[in-house]
Formats: sequence, structure tokens, C-alpha cells
Amino acid sequence: MLIITGLLYMKEDNENQKDNTENSYELFKAAQRDIITINSIIKNEDFRLEDNVETVCCSAAEAVEKMLKAWILNTDKNIKVYGIHDLNKLQNITKKMNNSFFELEDRMIKLNNYTTELRYNSYFTIEEHEVKECLENLKYTYDFPLIKEARDTLNKDNKFNILPDNIGALFGKHYQRVESNK
Repeated sequence: MLIITGLLYMKEDNENQKDNTENSYELFKAAQRDIITINSIIKNEDFRLEDNVETVCCSAAEAVEKMLKAWILNTDKNIKVYGIHDLNKLQNITKKMNNSFFELEDRMIKLNNYTTELRYNSYFTIEEHEVKECLENLKYTYDFPLIKEARDTLNKDNKFNILPDNIGALFGKHYQRVESNK
């Protein structure tokens, strides 16, 4: 660990991580809030979506991050995921736990371009087709059978899920299934 100007920075590896601060229920609920944020931005008529594409793509990546962490903790509470924001690292953990997660690999690589660091970087433009791809990758992850099963199981006990079965419907014309990624 390094202490720089009074702030604590932690390496993103399991050996140096603090204990997890959220449980799988809280993480799934937080992912749902990110999806609702995307829906609110898309439906907001006061601002152009083009001026908020970074927030839409970041929220999509953050929702996926939270769903992966939720699945990991739902499967094994002892795995440390606190402080990991890199979707590739989280996906590598899930792949070790269940080979089915190999199916998400390309999607995580693409979504990882929109993690929290994007908020501080304004040197590139996100085009409409990239927004649609982010939303498709979010929906695909949301619907991924292992994640859906964990979310549905937790929802039975906690009744937190208020999203429609097809979250793509929330994204309207900005959602378009990317056929090559089926």
C-alpha cells in the first residue's frame, strides 16, 4: 500500500484488498440503480443524450461490475472483490469459479473501456454505435443465466428487483441488439 498526500491507494489484487463492504444483495440493488440512471438519462428531455454518453457507458460498466461482484460474493463470500473496478479482473475471477463466464470475455473487454477512469478522461468521443454496444453488453450480462439465477434467488427473499424482464425496453431506440455478439 502506498500513502500519497494523505490518501490510501490499494493495489487491485486479492492479497492487499480490504474486506468486502457490500454483500451480493446490496450489489445487485446498486446495479439496478445504475440501470435506472441510464433509463432516466435516456428519457430526460431537458438534456441531449449526446452530452451524457460518458455517463450512460460508465453506468453500464458499473452495473456490470456490481453484478459480477454480486455473483462472486453470492457464490463465495470469502473472495475479496473490494476495490476491483477492472471488469477483466472480475471476469477472470468468475471464469475460475465457473467456465460459463468465458462467454462474457469479449463483452468485458469492450465494457472495460468505460469504467470509472473514463469520467476523468475527455480525450475521445463515444459514438452512437458504441453506446448501443454498451447497452447490449449490459443487457447480455444482466440476462446471463448464472447472474440471473443469483439475482432471482436473492430477489425472492428481499424483493428488490423492480426492473422489467427485458431491460432493453428501458433503452428505447438507443438499444439495438448487436447480432454479431449473440
